[in-house]
Amino acid sequence: MKVLIAGGRGRVGSKVADLLELRGVEVVSGGLADGVDYIEGVRVTEVLEGVDAIINVLNTGRFDEEGAVSFFEGTTRALTAAGEEAGVTHHILLSIVGVGDEDGSDIGYYLGKVAQERALKAGSIPYTIVRSTQFQSYVPVLADQHTVEGRVLAPRDLIQPVELDELVALLVEVTISGEPLGEIEIAGPERFYLDDLLRGTLAAAGDPREVLTVESPGAEDAMVPRGEYRAGKILYPLRGIPLAD
Repeated sequence: MKVLIAGGRGRVGSKVADLLELRGVEVVSGGLADGVDYIEGVRVTEVLEGVDAIINVLNTGRFDEEGAVSFFEGTTRALTAAGEEAGVTHHILLSIVGVGDEDGSDIGYYLGKVAQERALKAGSIPYTIVRSTQFQSYVPVLADQHTVEGRVLAPRDLIQPVELDELVALLVEVTISGEPLGEIEIAGPERFYLDDLLRGTLAAAGDPREVLTVESPGAEDAMVPRGEYRAGKILYPLRGIPLAD
């Protein structure tokens, strides 16, 4: 089996590559760091030669709607079209729990992921969309993103962070199985309120920032699964933080 990982040098892609190779799968990394540009068509045909499956974990630092939509939609359309010509039989896409829901987040990055999923579905390659909740290791970054004038402004929204290695294992499992599954979700085993989680995480790190609970801009459960999902087993590393009711 030969697999192209679009974004194979990134935080998720590099771990997926390592695990696939341990399982005896031939891996090709395809991203800007490998000289591959899907928008410009640079080395795309080359990296897709003989590939059975694509794992798309491409990412962008653009959070504005125009930038995120342009990147996610453009790269996925180009990758899908080239994959069709190469005879790829399975396209696995990493996405986010809550993307595309009527009351989901309307920040630009999320709208980019909505456009990405739409571009994937418009192609003819059988697909699996793996939607994940936030990574456990990313929670301190969430605190930074919610910091305004030295204070963390956090809504009392639900959050169910997953350990990255469990997501990686699921992506590898789906790839090796070869069976397109449509859409599946993965989340951690514990559900918290965001303000409580940030407050406990910062306190454990000795971070003096105050966490203020603010009104949620959207649905309380927009970041957690609402239907069936794969539950991780690894608990959040800090204990004593109150769980959500």
